[in-house]
Amino acid sequence: MITINEIVKATSGKLVRGVAGKKNLRISIDSRSIKPGEVFVAVRGKNFDGHKFIYDVISKGAAGIVSSKKIMWIPSNFRGKTPPEIPVIKVKDTNKALGDIAGFYRRKFDIPVVAITGSVGKTSTKEIASNVLMKKYPVLKNTKTENNMFGVSLTLLNLNKLHKAAVIEFGTNHFGEIAVLSKIARPTIAIFTNIGESHLQHLQTPAGVFREKFQLVKYMDKNGVIIFNADDEHLSSLLKKNLSQKTITFGIEKKADFQAVKIEKKGGKITFAVSGKKYCLNTFVEHNIYNALAAICCGSLNNIGYNSILTGIKTPTDCQGRQKIRKFGKITVIDDTYNSNPLSFKSAIRTLGGLKAKGKKIIVCSDMLELGSAAKQLHENMSKDIEAAGIDLVVTFGSLAKHITNALKNSRITKATHYNSIEAVKRRVKVLCNDGDIVLVKGSRSTNMERIVEFLEKNED
Repeated sequence: MITINEIVKATSGKLVRGVAGKKNLRISIDSRSIKPGEVFVAVRGKNFDGHKFIYDVISKGAAGIVSSKKIMWIPSNFRGKTPPEIPVIKVKDTNKALGDIAGFYRRKFDIPVVAITGSVGKTSTKEIASNVLMKKYPVLKNTKTENNMFGVSLTLLNLNKLHKAAVIEFGTNHFGEIAVLSKIARPTIAIFTNIGESHLQHLQTPAGVFREKFQLVKYMDKNGVIIFNADDEHLSSLLKKNLSQKTITFGIEKKADFQAVKIEKKGGKITFAVSGKKYCLNTFVEHNIYNALAAICCGSLNNIGYNSILTGIKTPTDCQGRQKIRKFGKITVIDDTYNSNPLSFKSAIRTLGGLKAKGKKIIVCSDMLELGSAAKQLHENMSKDIEAAGIDLVVTFGSLAKHITNALKNSRITKATHYNSIEAVKRRVKVLCNDGDIVLVKGSRSTNMERIVEFLEKNED
């Protein structure tokens, strides 16, 4: 909750109409769901401009407007007459203004703010870390994957006096975005999951991904703590940096402050030990050990006891489309359709390869997007992981995924076929899949590969 005066101060804007008042107000950027008494910030996106809906939100009872355009007042016969006293704050950039408001509001709260970034595992780590901290006190977190400037800002604007911590996921696909989010959130704890070939269209190389992600610490307090994956070749370089903040490492392969050993997979669960204490995950996705280790670090740092951490990492998370195991009749489906990049695809292939199947192991996949000039090579490279995992069949869809099929054409292990339409893929999948098969469905978000999962569900009998 924030006042008009505070909004003016936070944005360095100008109150061009109405009076400030002392009433605490909520912020909205959605004209469709705005409620009476909320201040509307007319943000702009690729496909929308909030300024087009200013008169609409006024008619719905908005308590104020933040605009970068001059508002031409409408006739008195416009659906209930425009209140002459409604405050209007003029700013240069409404998108920046939203972040400035959220940053100003966040600094009202002296609580731990955990910021999480990386190429893979951000959402799962956020969910597990939140579950761990919630065993001690109320925690605010992003809803689903609202990890851009709009999502992070609106999440922080939901802070209230009951919250004792916040766990926020940070995403990016352009240089400069993480620094903006860091300035808004002012994290006290930074968690880096890993660095891989993601969003290369703009970040160019994994080294570029690392440079961008590392901007997370730019606005951290010197007394903050940086938690990172010691097994990651880019993140391990942090050990050589002269950082002001304390560092804590986690990992499996290399020596770390929180190192998982004695890893065992049995009955759909994974057990492992850290510093002599045994932990258990209700999953067979080995990559989740890293996510759990980050959460264990975070919990220990915030004085969460062993039993509470153990319960927290075992609590189910709502991470749809992220190696979610589903049973359709006698077919097992690994739904990994939320997004795709080489690092996450390799993880999913290892998961499929490690499972025991009575029937065939099948991958149905589409394009990995935003990989820039490296896209063709990175798709071809996936064939090596697919063969190494002993996958029986691959069905591809999409101009880039076709390179996976081409690279497997001479394989003696894996038979691959490519189709030019999703309907053709469905027909092929219907013929291929039999009782006892395990099917991994994978693809970047905009390829909508959940259509295949839904198709398999409908045809489970």
